[in-house]
Amino acid sequence: MGDKQTASARRKSKRLAKTDCKTPTPEIESPQLVLSGHSPSHEDSPASIDISADVSFEPDENQSNRSPSITPPPPHLPLKRRAPTKKPVPSVESDIDIVTPPKKKKKQEPEDMEQRKLILNIPRASEVGNQRVTFNHATPFSEALTVIHATVGCAEVARKPVLTYKLASAAGKDPAMSLSTETDWKGCLEDVRQVENSKKSGTVIPVMILVTEQYLASLNAKHGKAKAPVAKGRNKKLPILDLDHTESGDDDFDEGAGSMEQENKCMEQLDNEYGHCQACGPTKLCKITIAGTHHHLSNNQRRAWAQALLLKKNGVTLKTPPRDIAGQNLFGMFFKSMLPVAIQPAVQNPFASQPGPAFPGMPNYGAYPYPYMPWGMPGGLPHALPPIATVPHVDASADTPRASGSRLPADVLSSDPPDMGALNPYPDISIFLRELDGREPRRKLLDYISVFDALDFYNIDEIQNLGTADELVRVAQITEGNAKYIMAQVKNEMKRIDRHRRTLS
Repeated sequence: MGDKQTASARRKSKRLAKTDCKTPTPEIESPQLVLSGHSPSHEDSPASIDISADVSFEPDENQSNRSPSITPPPPHLPLKRRAPTKKPVPSVESDIDIVTPPKKKKKQEPEDMEQRKLILNIPRASEVGNQRVTFNHATPFSEALTVIHATVGCAEVARKPVLTYKLASAAGKDPAMSLSTETDWKGCLEDVRQVENSKKSGTVIPVMILVTEQYLASLNAKHGKAKAPVAKGRNKKLPILDLDHTESGDDDFDEGAGSMEQENKCMEQLDNEYGHCQACGPTKLCKITIAGTHHHLSNNQRRAWAQALLLKKNGVTLKTPPRDIAGQNLFGMFFKSMLPVAIQPAVQNPFASQPGPAFPGMPNYGAYPYPYMPWGMPGGLPHALPPIATVPHVDASADTPRASGSRLPADVLSSDPPDMGALNPYPDISIFLRELDGREPRRKLLDYISVFDALDFYNIDEIQNLGTADELVRVAQITEGNAKYIMAQVKNEMKRIDRHRRTLS
């Protein structure tokens, strides 16, 4: 035990000697091992050995003054520790900076849209195919319209085409949209933006500018070039339009005539002239016929009358309608009918050639079948009547064939009332519906008379012109069952009338 302590003390002293050379190394006495009553030569057994060791330390006075321990502790040196590195914590401001760039892009989005490309595919009259022209969304309508007219080839003609457009992504059945005003141009740009925003970024949707084939063919004919190609399956030639209004004729328009505005002005004049009937009301255009009846002018009559006023046809005024329009006698009820009048009777009276009395005879003498007997002659014996030819009775109301040479000239008008049946052989809609209502009262067809009057439909052939029962349902707003029934009855009635007219002719 003492040896171990001595060894540890020596090691500490060596360390102190190295740290401080001036400090003398302390001398430590080694403990003495005292064996009581035994000699080294004496051999005892391990059990008989009594080991008693007195270990004592005599510390040096100098060491006792320094520290209570054997050796003084080394001086305390402060350790320099590395400061811990702190990771930067993202602040609220940095988060706001990350969010703000999209807001700035949204503010700049309209400017980008203004500079986005706009592609127009414009047809050309002189060449096959379309011309690709590039604009941007900031292009004004006036500039785009000038380029379109120059590309089509109609910049120098007076009559411009009616422009329409369709997007290249539109379906074939989608209708074309008008492109004639600034508002239409803005709508076109809006349609392009909506479609392009739904596609991938950078996608450009071309706009197809459409011009009618008739206008392209007329433009080629004016310039003396080959006609524009015609689509397959069309064998009919399109009529040539007058692009400059330079052709002359008896029925030409005046300068600017034929336009929709001038036609509407003429129709307004007719409305002001015949829209003041107290019996029919302001909603009807009423004109009195030669028979003294009130006739409501239909839309076809108004338009035909207005066109005749524009053409300045002979005798056409606001008071006098045209006599004949395109082979249709639309205004026959306002003129005296020219009924056939016989120059000579078809059957002559055989007694008309017999000489009459020298004095005034009896009434109806020409038709009296017996021979003339003077007054005061005594009655004689009964005598047999001479054989005479029987005069057939002629019914004036019957349709008797007359010779073609027994008619008056065409310019001689008759004072008889007009034959309304000769103007339109088909019955009036109101009369026709009353007859059908007598057969089928449960259909309540009398309620539709006012409906057809409001639509200016007056004869049953106008119903037949609609074509199908579905169209009648759409126009007159009647039930489908009644529409099919009316169309079938109108068809049968018109066939019957046409067959009867063919037998008479």
